[in-house]
Amino acid sequence: MHSLGAKSYLTDDEIELQRMARRFMENEVAAATPEMEATGMLSMELMREMGRLGLLGTFFPEKYGGGGFTITSRAIVSEEMARINAGLDISIFADIVLFARAIARHGTEEQKQKYLEPVLRGEKIGSMAITEPKGGSDALSARSQARRDGDDYIVNGHKIFITNSPVADFILVIARTDGKDREINGGTWFILERGVDGLSTSKPFEKLGMKSSPTGEVFIDNVRVPAENILGEVNRGFYYLMESLDVERVLEGASNIGIAQACLDAAAKYAQERVVFGKRISQYQLIQEKIAEMATGIELSRTMLYRLMRAVEREEVVTCEAAMLKLYSSRMAVQASSDAIQIFGGNGYMEEYPVARYYRDAKHHEIGAGTTEIQKIIIAREILKQYGSA
Repeated sequence: MHSLGAKSYLTDDEIELQRMARRFMENEVAAATPEMEATGMLSMELMREMGRLGLLGTFFPEKYGGGGFTITSRAIVSEEMARINAGLDISIFADIVLFARAIARHGTEEQKQKYLEPVLRGEKIGSMAITEPKGGSDALSARSQARRDGDDYIVNGHKIFITNSPVADFILVIARTDGKDREINGGTWFILERGVDGLSTSKPFEKLGMKSSPTGEVFIDNVRVPAENILGEVNRGFYYLMESLDVERVLEGASNIGIAQACLDAAAKYAQERVVFGKRISQYQLIQEKIAEMATGIELSRTMLYRLMRAVEREEVVTCEAAMLKLYSSRMAVQASSDAIQIFGGNGYMEEYPVARYYRDAKHHEIGAGTTEIQKIIIAREILKQYGSA
């Protein structure tokens, strides 16, 4: 069992939250994981229990049912959750970091009471719909459109690869209301509720990994949206999106660390038990090399994660560093999961052992929330700025 990490970065209250989150994940989430993986669906009973314990809304104001912690608390819970079930963590990322945080930052008091509070209680599920069939990382080229009709807007569009969409009660959709293609001005967020005329979702996709997290399409056909369901200011939606990306990328680092830690936990234990040619495989140097690389990658990623979380709390701009963490930690998690399978040998290829799931889940983070290639572009652009070139 690994020790409590990042102690030098955490307060006493945060360490206690980490311990509580770890107990819950190891007991409750681990027990529910086989069914969630088999059905591809979230456990609403689990969601409500996490809401009751305050594990969903840790960094939201107590006024709305949150825990009153800083946003670092989300990284703490995310790492512990991803170590047990990364798919569940991705669904809660969409539910809390994307949907709920957007409502908390830009919503009216009425919107916070109607949409934020039930999500933090685990009674309702939120989702954020950005990606479209014709554009993945190119969010500014959204083809979804909304036109004004009296005091309402009529929204049309098609979104794809949307986490939680098959089960979401509330879907936050961005559509272009003004401006030209790829202009940052002219995007608007609309809060859509399941059951409204013209809104439908596909059945869950069959995915390589993250099977506990339902993913699908969103179809928006002449959906009439009243003014009270507009989030923030009209035509400012793309600005809100860009402002949130750094925090989202930093928090993805927590999920990568959780997956990699699970790989190390499993591989180190197995290496101490497995005997080949009369020796435990932990005594072979090539196995030790894999263990050493895993542990080093985890520690470097975790140190950077919590340094950046404190910078985020101070509202510092961390665009370049967030991309670095996303790039490094996602590749580290994929390598850790590959090495874990190699240590398990033939057993690692069997679904009976968890490392096969870790391998499938880790790959998601090299694609979701900005691909590896996009992170490299961001890093190069930010570095070149320092040398007088964009």
